[in-house]
Amino acid sequence: MLWELFVAIILGIVEGITEFAPVSSTGHMVLVDDLLLHSSELFSQEVANTFKIVIQLGSILAVLLVFKERFREMFSFSWKKTEKTSKLTLGKVVIGVIPAAVLGFF
Repeated sequence: MLWELFVAIILGIVEGITEFAPVSSTGHMVLVDDLLLHSSELFSQEVANTFKIVIQLGSILAVLLVFKERFREMFSFSWKKTEKTSKLTLGKVVIGVIPAAVLGFF
């Protein structure tokens, strides 16, 4: 019971620290788990993977909370200009995703 709690805390810390860094937070969490913690030996593979997904959902919610104003500006469909206009728009995000989608398709 104590080891499972320790594993959960370590994976949560790794995910939280690397979420805002320009590195793969999921990749680091998987590497730490596979090399050091071996959570799939404590639980079944399905339970370990589900736990990792739930941790990532928490990180995504934290990002949405921190950047909520930017998301609100980006997804607002108002035609009138405001003094503080965002340089990042939904159209730019879609255009930026197109090359990765095309490469991913092929």
